[in-house]
Amino acid sequence: MKKALLLTMLLPLILSAEALDRTGPYLAAGGGYATFKDKGRLEGTLNSTQNGFITGGAFINKYLSVELIVDYFDTVTTQNRENTTDLYFFCIDTKAHYSFWKDRIDLFGSFGAGGVSWKETLNGVSQKQKSSVLMGEAGVGVRVVEDVTLNVGYRRYFFTLAQNDLTGHIEKQYKMEMNSLYTSVEVQF
Repeated sequence: MKKALLLTMLLPLILSAEALDRTGPYLAAGGGYATFKDKGRLEGTLNSTQNGFITGGAFINKYLSVELIVDYFDTVTTQNRENTTDLYFFCIDTKAHYSFWKDRIDLFGSFGAGGVSWKETLNGVSQKQKSSVLMGEAGVGVRVVEDVTLNVGYRRYFFTLAQNDLTGHIEKQYKMEMNSLYTSVEVQF
């Protein structure tokens, strides 16, 4: 009952507030639930994992921003734990925004490119590799106070992993995907 009364009292204040400025730099941190689609590379059923990320960006104007994302994914393992993969992503993206309701709600979508670094143990053999990556993202943000936004989004990375033979030569390449459903807190300066 108290929550409903509080919401009823705050709703007119929120509805009558002025539009918010969306220009300048921001930092965001968040995490989420992730799945790894390896196209049969790791033998066995893959377990899902978690990810955490930090984003630094700047609004160019109300409708466009640029970002640098560092995204770490916890170890992806097969159910029998014989094969594991650790992944780190570094991306630069351009994000399009559509704000409404006095700029308090922000629908966004982005596209970017960067790199992925991974360390894996595959059938008892450990290796480290790097590859280029493409990234797409969509989500919604809610501005809770003037400089703080809560975001919920979906991010997908596309990249290629190479399977090397024992001499280090590329034996086969796999098209891979990493998907993340996340929440984050963004602070604008």
